[in-house]
Amino acid sequence: MSQSTQNGLFSLPLCYFLKRHSLFNRNKLAIIDGIYGTTVTYGELHDRVASIAKWLAQNGIGYGDRVACLALNGKSLMEFLLALSWLGAVAVPLNIRLNPKELSYIIKDSGAKAMFSCAFMLENAEAAMTEISGIEFRIIDAESREGWIPFEKLTSDESNFIEMEKGVSGETLCTLIYTSGTTGKPKGCMIPQRVWTGYAINMSTCFQMGYDDTYLGFLPYFHIAGFGTAFAQLVLGGTVVTSPMPDPAVMYDLIAKYKVTVVFLVPPISSAMAYHEARGKCDVSSLKVFISGAGAEKVDLVNQVEENIGAKYFGIYGQTEAGGKVTWVDGDMIREDPTSYGYIMPFFDYRILDIHDKEVAPGEVGELCLRGQMVMQGYWNLPAATADAFKSNWHHTGDLFKLMDNGQVKMVDRSKYLIKTGGENVYPQEVEQVLLSHGAISEAAVIGVVDDEWGEIVKAFIILADGMTLSRQEISEWVGQSIAGYKKPRIIEFLDAIPRNVSGKVLKNELALLATTADQKV
Repeated sequence: MSQSTQNGLFSLPLCYFLKRHSLFNRNKLAIIDGIYGTTVTYGELHDRVASIAKWLAQNGIGYGDRVACLALNGKSLMEFLLALSWLGAVAVPLNIRLNPKELSYIIKDSGAKAMFSCAFMLENAEAAMTEISGIEFRIIDAESREGWIPFEKLTSDESNFIEMEKGVSGETLCTLIYTSGTTGKPKGCMIPQRVWTGYAINMSTCFQMGYDDTYLGFLPYFHIAGFGTAFAQLVLGGTVVTSPMPDPAVMYDLIAKYKVTVVFLVPPISSAMAYHEARGKCDVSSLKVFISGAGAEKVDLVNQVEENIGAKYFGIYGQTEAGGKVTWVDGDMIREDPTSYGYIMPFFDYRILDIHDKEVAPGEVGELCLRGQMVMQGYWNLPAATADAFKSNWHHTGDLFKLMDNGQVKMVDRSKYLIKTGGENVYPQEVEQVLLSHGAISEAAVIGVVDDEWGEIVKAFIILADGMTLSRQEISEWVGQSIAGYKKPRIIEFLDAIPRNVSGKVLKNELALLATTADQKV
């Protein structure tokens, strides 16, 4: 092992741990593809990743090059992502729910040189690249398709591989994970390889996840929680079972078949799974940790998980810019105070600051600000936005919290009007821009409203242009032509006037007071 640890744990590249496990745990299962049932041990995974990396290097992919990935969770995607980190190249995992226009923007913005896709996403991948130049080759995890290189060609000779790029370290940029910006344009969060090491330590410290565990990797890798938890398990030397679909029956079957011990879900999927009838038909006695949201789940769900499933419930709050999970709370804390977000995770220094970046007293509301090895490097090609996010050398999360007397923290509001629906982030201004591009719409404002199933759903307030008519369904279909379906308004209210202050800013707090009625549903 040539990599020195003298600069600390966080200086180590992601694939250092793969090399280590290939030496000491060579025959241990690393990945099980939950759909196809194919498996790979740590020894096999090391050789396959090194072989893929050599093919990529021979075809022009090197340190710092970006490669877009549009694929469902699977063994081949994990191998490919590891190969990129082996070279110091940068993965750009794309949200499979995005419209091809949205995908195209991200591919262009990242400057990707190549594309990886699965067969299921092939049509969207091709549609997203119709007007993009600079994509040097395309790889698909299936049999050969016209214009695409079959993935197995990259591993045709696993005995012929390249050594890990010597310049790769924990500070090497590993992943560009795009999150919607308040301006309506996605921003690429620059996630270095050190973040995945910290993620693994947080998982081990707070949830006792480790070498002996098997994690059901359902959360998609274009989300930092999905990427982080799956690859954290590999850092820890455990096993990952990939699962691309949020089907409770399939997930329970995989838990029983592979003796899964850890699952990580998001509202409302966590509730759907906990109460699904398939639970009674499968042996889920192996499951010991059930992770979902903090401050968003009901006590009844916590009790259902712990009493009827037999797993320990944990909730988390996280953020892409902060490298994933930020707080953790367990079932006992939730039963005592359902609104608690628990404790800040290890490897974060944190403060709760007022608008002047002065620390507020315990119990007072301020913005949660973070420092530490888990925090991103900044926003891709957006120096002004990066400087704003790191004012006073603290990462400003944009979320409002207060510190409680017991040392736990509680989130009281989201700044910047972020809407979280079914585990996805929606920024109102992005939706508003699409609405306003319709000639029949004069004014538009968007907020999130509480929903029992999705946590929040998108509500739009519309003023039609003089003499124009539009149905709610027509408006929804218009929005869906440009952005992802989960961003479409589920509730639409027609108004004669939208409340604004003297400077013309929409008073969204007043809009939130307006009643939502059944006839406003799309």
